[in-house]
Amino acid sequence: MKIVVLTQTQYKNYANIHNGRNFGQTVEYSLVEGNSGYEKMFLGIVDDSNNLCAATLLLIKNISSNIKEAYAPNGFLIDYANFELVRIFTEELVSYLKKQKITYLVTNPMFKLRVYNKQNNLIENNQNILDNLIKLDYKPIGYSGEFSKFDIIIENYTNIDSIYRKFNRNTKRNIKESLNMGVSLHKGSIKDIEAFYEIIKKKTKYSLSYYYNLMNIYNTKNNKMEIFFAKLDPQRFLLTAKKLYEKENRKNEAIHKTIQKKNGMMTEKILNKKINSDSLLEKYKDLLNKAIVFSNKYDTSVVLGTCAIIRNDKEIYFLIDGYNEKYRNIHSSHMLKWALIKKYSLLGYNIFNLGEIHRDYANKNNKYHGQYMYKIGFGGNICEYSKNLLLVINKPLYSAYISFNKLKPKKKSN
Repeated sequence: MKIVVLTQTQYKNYANIHNGRNFGQTVEYSLVEGNSGYEKMFLGIVDDSNNLCAATLLLIKNISSNIKEAYAPNGFLIDYANFELVRIFTEELVSYLKKQKITYLVTNPMFKLRVYNKQNNLIENNQNILDNLIKLDYKPIGYSGEFSKFDIIIENYTNIDSIYRKFNRNTKRNIKESLNMGVSLHKGSIKDIEAFYEIIKKKTKYSLSYYYNLMNIYNTKNNKMEIFFAKLDPQRFLLTAKKLYEKENRKNEAIHKTIQKKNGMMTEKILNKKINSDSLLEKYKDLLNKAIVFSNKYDTSVVLGTCAIIRNDKEIYFLIDGYNEKYRNIHSSHMLKWALIKKYSLLGYNIFNLGEIHRDYANKNNKYHGQYMYKIGFGGNICEYSKNLLLVINKPLYSAYISFNKLKPKKKSN
């Protein structure tokens, strides 16, 4: 086996069919990062029959005049469970990168280290893969941030009903209430980026231009960024609320007539129906009043929330979402996610990555615990990834570089 340089087309064709494909290991991602001073490199390893067995995108950056870093975003496109393949690939990669004057390589492999169900019980453990990488001189060096260890992922290969059944009660209720109000899904275009950014800007460290760039680059058949909005039309809201109230009012009147016919005598079944109907009637009356106020205030549809996704082959990755604080009680984010899961499940997408959660997600005192509860309410599993890994290519030069940085005097803070 030997390392070969791949063209963008060769790499893209391989990445599109690999089981470990992800939006970090794509030509598109290299173009995004290319604006940050990186040089891209596409490498693969072929066997004696010239069959491609693994590949990787590397982003090369000059740290100093003689120190070069290689970064493999989201790991390699390789079967990590195949130790022999990983060993040969690593040895050949080190040999090749030495010739390219690379000092060290950093990567954040996206194989599933451990998987927990929504009850937080361990259901899959691949610690042996990480142990094997450590044997091959990959050194764990921590995480990039507090949100770089766990994702909530829904995998479904049957139908949308089986997905919905796994949602918790609160999630189902919030979706139903949002739909009852007439909230609907609307696809945006690049012309709507500013409106999208206005809603999510407090949640992101990136600028508006970053999202423009992202949407322009992720614009292919297999890798595409899309933005969506949850909107509420005032007249539709009013009509829906009126229908719900009138329908429940008719039920309520029918129950009262039944009670009158029995001279006020009520069975336990009728009593429960009355209590439930009275409660719903009050709820729908309140909803109707809100709809009247809303329709008097607005003439056109109001944007309640927004969401950006990246379609990567058969996976939907939820990049970021947000909502208008004035309408947080309408639960537009729940409706948006469900609408998109349903939409793309029907189009053959099997994996829905709801994105990152805080590493201390189970701690109820953590300020991000609510974010975890919101995402886990969709019934996915908690996927834990490996720490970032360091592979030293030029050991003498790397040791000198580390020693020099330890000896450098620290700048005094003002």
